Formats: sequence, structure tokens, C-alpha cells
Amino acid sequence: MERYILAHDIGTSGTKAVLFNTDTLTITGDCTESYPTFYPQEGFAEHNPELWWKAVCTATKKLLEQTKVKAEHIAAVSFSAIMNTCLPVDKNGAPLRNAIIWADQRGESELPKLYAAADENAFYNITGHRINGTYAVAKMLWLKKHENEVFKKTYKFLQAKDFIIHKMTGAFVTDYSDASHVGIFNMHNKQYESTLLKDLELFEDTMPEIKKSVDEAGLLSAEAARECGLISGIPVIIGGGDGCCATAGAGVYKPGMAYNVLGTSSWNGTLSKTIIHDPEKICFSLMHLDAVHYMPLGTMQSAGHSLEWLMNSVFPDFQTNKTARFTEINAEIDTLLKKGKHSSLIYLPYLMGERSPWWNPDARGAFIGLHPAADRAEIIKACMEGVAFNLKIILDSMEKNQGALSMRLIGGGGRNKTWLDIIASVWEKEIAIPEYILQATSIGAVLCAGIGLKIFPDFSAAEKINPIARVIQPNKALQNHYRTQYNLFIETYKALVPIYSKMRSAAP
Repeated sequence: MERYILAHDIGTSGTKAVLFNTDTLTITGDCTESYPTFYPQEGFAEHNPELWWKAVCTATKKLLEQTKVKAEHIAAVSFSAIMNTCLPVDKNGAPLRNAIIWADQRGESELPKLYAAADENAFYNITGHRINGTYAVAKMLWLKKHENEVFKKTYKFLQAKDFIIHKMTGAFVTDYSDASHVGIFNMHNKQYESTLLKDLELFEDTMPEIKKSVDEAGLLSAEAARECGLISGIPVIIGGGDGCCATAGAGVYKPGMAYNVLGTSSWNGTLSKTIIHDPEKICFSLMHLDAVHYMPLGTMQSAGHSLEWLMNSVFPDFQTNKTARFTEINAEIDTLLKKGKHSSLIYLPYLMGERSPWWNPDARGAFIGLHPAADRAEIIKACMEGVAFNLKIILDSMEKNQGALSMRLIGGGGRNKTWLDIIASVWEKEIAIPEYILQATSIGAVLCAGIGLKIFPDFSAAEKINPIARVIQPNKALQNHYRTQYNLFIETYKALVPIYSKMRSAAP
């Protein structure tokens, strides 16, 4: 009898359900159910957690119907999900309010309390993170101050996948990857940091028990099975945060291997056997799904977002003709590259401020060097290059701390061969592209379930599940040009830092 793993990737705009055939090691089908993000006021971003559950149930039923796979053939369920969520629930697991998601900025108001508890260096050395208002700990502090009745009633603070796991099994658990991104996790002893919690007047017993991503949270209850169209008693494997699941799904399972996710945002990530303390704090660290390796990474805000914004501006019909417009503009850019037509046009991809490498919320996007002959191809090429330069700063920092890394790439941007050629040339590295670039995060959840069921020996099974499909080589003819542009890119940002500060001061 064929066996399948059902993986749910709980994202910002919807939940993607994926069915994976454990015999053929292939994805049988996927189905996505969307839900809204609520913005109660500027800087706030929330989800209704019951809509997560509704989406999980609906996507599961639709996927089984579409693929004709019977519920009794599902061997296990597992998850990847958005991280840095703050969802307070009562003893029965019922939400006490909407979930405050990763994009929410309200925690910025609680930074003075975090700085009072630990200076930047101490906080970074303990947690692997800079002090930042987007972490769940800052959102907890906001609740304590602004919604104290909710705070006092809170039995547990959960992440997105943790809530779904409770709906399925009744267990209150999380995994090391999600726990390490909350902002109160000690990377050295792999436990919640009691001193930090005490200083912040938070309570360790409101945090869920930490288990390995491959551990079984429990068995699917009869009630949950009825709601989502499955058979009760199926093992529910914990899984992990989406960033760490993407690492595993991309096929990165040991130090020396690294990857990039080229999506709306973008990040470079790798693995390390030891804690990496970056002196410049360009990167931060999480615990990987195996609960053994550390995962240094650097995340930028507006990668695909920059390109999408610009394509919408250049092509009024872009949203209805994306494939045709990308084909058109990529051909123009390829012609420029082949003819060696270079310019000093610089694009800074900071439409929403920036995390890595600058950690500057005041930074803004800019084109520098515009001239009358600059056409759409040159401008869009500069946009692609700007993202590549920003990611190169992150990559250079990682290699400075860990040595040379072999790179692979996943995410929607991986479908754009022209952009990949530019990135490989800027980085001066070959880039391996796996077979599944859009489902890699879900494959990370599949690996958790497969290892938990002892179908796969360890995370190296990704080599068979998501093998390398092609390799992008750097163009050596562009090497000197891009080295010059890279230095100009850094100088341009630094020159504008005082302007960004003045712009913030002048804002109404």
C-alpha cells in the first residue's frame, strides 16, 4: 500500500498542503487555501488563528479529492510555518485574541525594556539575535503593557504551527527552530533563558515545551480527523519554522553547504556545528531542525518585492501578463549583458528599510546615476543587481566567519534565468538549483515526518528527494565590472545614511 506524508506550510497569505509519496519520493500534488492579514492600524499585522485551522482542513480535503489519495494512506502530518508569531491561548488552547504575526512592528515600543534587561552584545551572545521589536518577546511585552487582561489569562504563547498541532492533538509543544527565534532562548544550553525572562517579568511556564522537529507531538484526535477529512490516530510530527524547513528542503544538511531563498524577501542561510558570533552582527542564528546544528542567516526585506514593484511601474499590464513581460524584459537585459553594455547605475533595494546587512529601519530605496539614455532594461537590470549586491554583503560576512560555502537557490526568483545569471556573476560562484524550488519549505516538513517515522535516516535524504536539476555558472567577463559596482553600492548606501536619518526626522 502506498504511503503519503501530508505537509502543511502555514504562510503569511495562506496555507499550502503538499502530499508526498514515500515510495516514489515525489510530490503527488499540492493545494493552497488563502486567508487575510488584518492591519488594525499602521505597523500592526494580525491573523485570525481559526482561519489557519479552517485553511488546513479545507486544503487537506481538497488535496485528497484532487489526487484521489485515500485518507487511510496518510502515514503522518507535519508542518512548516511562519515564525515570530505571538498567539496567547487559554488552558483549552482557545485564542484570547488574534495572532500578532512576524510583520507586526508594535514591539518597537518595548525596546527600552529589552535594552534595560540586556545590552546589545549580551543579548546577541545569549540568543544569537540583535535586539529587535519584531521578535515574539517584544510582542509579549506589548501585550503585558497594553492588553494586560489578555496577558494575565494567557496559559501559553504559541507559534502558528503549535496552534494547529494543539488543534490536532491537544498538546502544547514547539520545536527548537521556532523557540530559538522568539528572543528568549539561550543558544548555549538550548533552553529558555530564565534570567532574561525574570528581568522582563515574563513567565517560563507560559512557553510551550520544546521538542525536536522530528518528534511526534501526539496522534490525530477523532474530532480533528472529522474536521479535516483524515483518519484518527495518524502521527502528528512537529516540524519547524519555515526558514529552517527551507534549509532542509533545499538540501542543506551539513556545514559548508549554504542556500538562498529568492522570494518577496530573501535570505542566505547555512549550518554550523558551533555558535557563530558575528562581530558586525550582520547575521543572526537559529537552531536547525535537527536540534544539533546552528543556522546562521542574514535576511533582506525587499528582493522579489523590489522587482515586482518596478515591473508594475514599467508595465501597466504586468499583473495580467507576468510571463510575457518577464520574457520581454529579460531578453532586453540579456542583450545588454552579451554586448557588454555596462553603466554605473545603482539601485538600493530598501523599500521597507533593511534588516541584514545594515539593520536600518530608516533606509529607503534609491536609484543613483540616472541619465537620459537609461532605458527600462538598464533600470530593471540595476534592480536585479542591487538585490544581488545586498545578498553578497551577507554572503561575504558568512564566509568571513565560516569559510567558503557552496551555494544553492530556491524560491520563486529561481525561475528567472536572467536574474540567476546576474546573481552568480555578482557572487562569483556557481549556484545549484534543486528540482523543487517552490515546494522546498514543504519538503523540509516532509523530511521531519519521514525521519520521525524512520522512513528516512536523516536530513541528507533531501539529496534524493530534491536533487540538483541545473547549475548556473558565473560570467567571468562581468567579474571586474561587478567588483567595481559592488564597492560603489556599499559606498552609496553609506553616503545616504545621514539623509535617511534627516528624512525620518522630517517625516510628519
